Amino acid sequence: MVQSNPQILQPMLQELGKQNPQLLRLIEENHAEFLQLINEPLEGSEGDLFDQPDQDMPHAINVTPAEQEAIERLEGMGFDRALVIEAYLACDRNEELAANYLLENAADFED
Repeated sequence: MVQSNPQILQPMLQELGKQNPQLLRLIEENHAEFLQLINEPLEGSEGDLFDQPDQDMPHAINVTPAEQEAIERLEGMGFDRALVIEAYLACDRNEELAANYLLENAADFED
């Protein structure tokens, strides 16, 4: 997500600092390694999975019924399902964090 949309990194880190200050501190202490990690292509791919056509193996993510309900509530806020899922997973399946991210960046998602 950050590779295809680098301007979201700073707002995500700010929100992460509110939700998990310890993790943000670790990222800050290991800044070079963090940047290297987020800039590496995903194993077995050459870029953003969402920009690639369907391959032989379908991409599946398992969610619990409660997580599915959270995704549906986020969709109910008027956001595209793919965007909601991406934000929800990027925010470590935290519905409140994903909602904040989606609302704070809503203008960036409009095409």
